[in-house]
This record gives sequence, structure tokens and C-alpha cells, in this order.
Amino acid sequence: MDYKTLTTETYNRSAKELSEHFKGIGDRTQDVKLALSLAKMDTGKEARVLEIGCGDGRDAPEIIKRVKWYQGIDLSVELLKLARAKSPTANFVLADALVFDYPSGLDVVFAFASLLHVNKNDFKSVCLKVRRALRVGGIFFVSLKERENYAREIKAESYGKRVFYYYTTVLVKNLAGNGFETAHEERYVIGHTLWFNIALRKT
Repeated sequence: MDYKTLTTETYNRSAKELSEHFKGIGDRTQDVKLALSLAKMDTGKEARVLEIGCGDGRDAPEIIKRVKWYQGIDLSVELLKLARAKSPTANFVLADALVFDYPSGLDVVFAFASLLHVNKNDFKSVCLKVRRALRVGGIFFVSLKERENYAREIKAESYGKRVFYYYTTVLVKNLAGNGFETAHEERYVIGHTLWFNIALRKT
């Protein structure tokens, strides 16, 4: 079984338990506001926004109430069921970020703790697709786990097994390529894990 399938099956099998777990990880409201501000779309509710790895839809309401158009994609059928229950009128799609047909003219693309499940080659591929989808000046806002060096971890928990990849901000910038500039970056700790947010602006 490949790592993507392994992780997706865990999310499907333990969707409700993981959804409860996600509640305690921290609110993303300030991140949503920041990304829209960096994209100069923080007034007027005119932004077009895509969320990669929307999961159970935890962050969707905070995004939706601030934008004109929202779409959330995820690989987990069961997490999407929870998302649709929370936000019945929202646009949620079962899709893989690596092969998804991205809409054009996006203002912001969010990837909150989702691309930590893909390796660096796949991350680079997603960056290319996102760059094509964003309008000039648009923001790709990503949150990832950090270690001193890129690493993979297969984590076995009560929920099941999930695969995580640890990144550095330097690696992310290199993978994103010359079509992006860094608009914002910050580090923070959740539990015993070091995380970072990075906002990349399409040039």
C-alpha cells in the first residue's frame, strides 16, 4: 500500500475521532485574515479562494464569510461528509491536489496542515499547479511541520497510521521556485511539534 492510500484510509476510518482531535489544534481565523490582507482582498468579499485538504471543513466557515467564492478539496470521503454536514451550501469536492483541475484567477490558496502528507516531489508539483491557478499577486498560504532537515515519519496512533513529511522554509521556497516571493513566514509550537506558516505571493 502506498503512503497516500495508507493516510487516506486512516482519515476515512477514523474521520469522527480525528475531527474531534482537530478542534483542539487551534483556530485559523487570524491566518485567513492575514492571507486575504496579503492578497489585498481583505475588504469587499470579492476574493476567489481554494482550500487544499479542507478535511472536515473546520476552517471553511471562517473563509466563506469573508470571500465571494470558495472551494474545498480533499481525498477523504468521510471527512468531506462531515464538512458538508457543517456547511451544507459550501462547495466541497473529492479530489487529489496532484491531479485536480485548478480553476484560474484565484486570489488565495490555503493548505492548512495538508501538504505535510506529500513528499517534496509532489509538493513541487502542487506548487506549479497553484502558481498557474493564482492571479499575479495571489497568495499561497501553507502550514507545515518543521525539522532541521527534510524527513518522513510514519506515525502509528489509535486512529491508524498516517505519513508525515517535515519541511524547512528554505526547502519550501526552493520547491516553489522563481514564480513566488515570500510575503510572510512565522514559526510556532503545537504540543511538542514545531510548525511554520509561509505565505508565497505569485510574481
